[in-house]
Amino acid sequence: MDIPLITSRAAALATLPLIAVLAAPGTASADRARVQSLGGIDLLIEDNSDIFLNPAHIGAYSNRAWFSLGVTGSGGTLGFDPHGGGAVQIRDVFNLGVVLNRSPQAYGFGNAMWPVANAYIAGGPGGVLSGPDGPSETTAPLRFPVDLFVGYGNRDTAFRFGANFYYAGGASRVWEVEDSDQDGFENSGVTKTQTHLFNATVGVAVGRTTDRVRPEGWIRVGNLAAWADEQNFRGTATGEDPITDRILAMDQDLRVGGGVRVPIGDATALRGVVVTPALQYDVAFGKFRFDDNLVAPDSDAELAERAATGHHLRVGAGVAGRADDLLVVGTASIVTTILTVKDTVPGSEDLTIDQTSNQTVDLAIPELSIGAEYKVLPALSVRAGVRSTVGGGRTILTDKSFTGPEEDLFQLDVNQTIVPRSLAVAFEATGGVGLHVRRFALDATFGGLFLGQAGSSFFSRVDLSFSFD
Repeated sequence: MDIPLITSRAAALATLPLIAVLAAPGTASADRARVQSLGGIDLLIEDNSDIFLNPAHIGAYSNRAWFSLGVTGSGGTLGFDPHGGGAVQIRDVFNLGVVLNRSPQAYGFGNAMWPVANAYIAGGPGGVLSGPDGPSETTAPLRFPVDLFVGYGNRDTAFRFGANFYYAGGASRVWEVEDSDQDGFENSGVTKTQTHLFNATVGVAVGRTTDRVRPEGWIRVGNLAAWADEQNFRGTATGEDPITDRILAMDQDLRVGGGVRVPIGDATALRGVVVTPALQYDVAFGKFRFDDNLVAPDSDAELAERAATGHHLRVGAGVAGRADDLLVVGTASIVTTILTVKDTVPGSEDLTIDQTSNQTVDLAIPELSIGAEYKVLPALSVRAGVRSTVGGGRTILTDKSFTGPEEDLFQLDVNQTIVPRSLAVAFEATGGVGLHVRRFALDATFGGLFLGQAGSSFFSRVDLSFSFD
């Protein structure tokens, strides 16, 4: 029996504050398990998980709760990374949603932002923060991610708008006191660390979900910052004397980006083809700082600078063809990534500056995928997909030396080395199943089964969703 609409909304509203273990929309899929099973790229395939790409789709996939087990396993180990959330629609056109614990690794931050972060923090948040000179400190890992969605529109409106706000943060405080020589004067120290990640995405979608042409676009701005503040004191008869007072920080890993895509074709037809050309670009800028408050004038380590810039561009198209119970999807794209890290440090002689620039350029031409979904039973679908990438690139290392005052530097020497990287071919295969019974949907992705390579995972994702409509 179908639940009346007003009852469905009341149930959804009552559930929203409690779904700390629930994540993504869809009549046939929950989170990204379906796209992953097809071997595809979410930018080039229309899917219910598109709300994380373009929040305008929250209006088309609202009134539901979802949950991802995030199960991964290989080499006898099993990981468990659950996240989830839900969305409700109010008065047919206003939408609210929340998602808890969705990892940044599942959110596209690898486009430009994460490579820049790795130039300062090896391994990303929770790793060691260091610059071109001076000390290093362990950063706080990101914890308790939360997504908030607001939107306007539904499946039948000609225009939909949505905004998403994502935050994850972490902090730690270590306090130590010791008096090893038992003289009554204590030495104390405190180290405080904080890491914050924020991202805002605004998107629009033009056209009803049944329209033949459905253009959409989005822009996003995010920033990752991390710092460590260390203070140490020595106890004396007159009080405490500072020994260490310094701060090490990645003040900025600012990413700005966006994308557009235009699905062309009727996605609801039992037979037909949908073509989706798309483009996505992101750029990120990093900024490093080290301050030692007990050293004046500034030391060489404080004067040292590191500037990192990352670019990520994907251009491609997806094709989805349906013939009754069989859906075949294919994607082809070109991906370019560029990371430039420039270190500037005081030279060994007065009024000299040494500068080292390391630029890596990676190009995937092309990145191809093909997958199929077949409805074995009205409630059961099986899926399989493969993805192949042919990639190459080069590394450009440039060393420069300057002399003279900062406002009138004179270049003394330059040395540049260009090292091409040989072509590499990557291949991966996935499979999956989908179970859809009335309002309930379950999707599971099986990774690496077809290749049987070492370290492959069995269950790489298990998603569930429940619709209130």
